[in-house]
Amino acid sequence: MLRTAGVDAATYAPFARQIAAGVADWLPGYAEQIDSGSYPAELSALETDARAMAHLVEESEAVGVNAELPRLIQSMAARAIAAGHGKEQYPVLIEEFARS
Repeated sequence: MLRTAGVDAATYAPFARQIAAGVADWLPGYAEQIDSGSYPAELSALETDARAMAHLVEESEAVGVNAELPRLIQSMAARAIAAGHGKEQYPVLIEEFARS
């Protein structure tokens, strides 16, 4: 049985379902921001989210979970912040995806 950080997939599945439902709720608003090219920080600013990303990377590494994907997103966020987008909302990262 494959386990990550001591948690099996069946135990994690209900939590993952809640996360997916939450993301589905954000998507229409994020899509509007992306389509308009305007990313007002309605919920939080990217510079705030970047601190959470750093924590996710640290905690992942501490429990032996591969942190490659969170580090990639963290790196993209750092570039976006350096480009002056720190006060904008998370969907501004689409600009970094377009550059990569």
